[in-house]
Amino acid sequence: MAEPTAWDKMKLGALMGGTVGLGLGAVFGIVTILRVGPGPKGYLSTMGQYMLSSAATFGFFMSIGSVIRSDGQWNE
Repeated sequence: MAEPTAWDKMKLGALMGGTVGLGLGAVFGIVTILRVGPGPKGYLSTMGQYMLSSAATFGFFMSIGSVIRSDGQWNE
């Protein structure tokens, strides 16, 4: 069985980071809404903004980190 390529590792890192980011964004969004209120956009928009921005950030950095951590095995 062949090892995953760098592209596969990057996709998997982005998927894992996005999943973690969605969870953390939900937690931070709920805490923020409970502390200061939803703001002028409403509950759903505020939660979506927190969750998507957190997922994008975590996914980006996890994808880069997983490629860097691939120990130089570039299977193209």
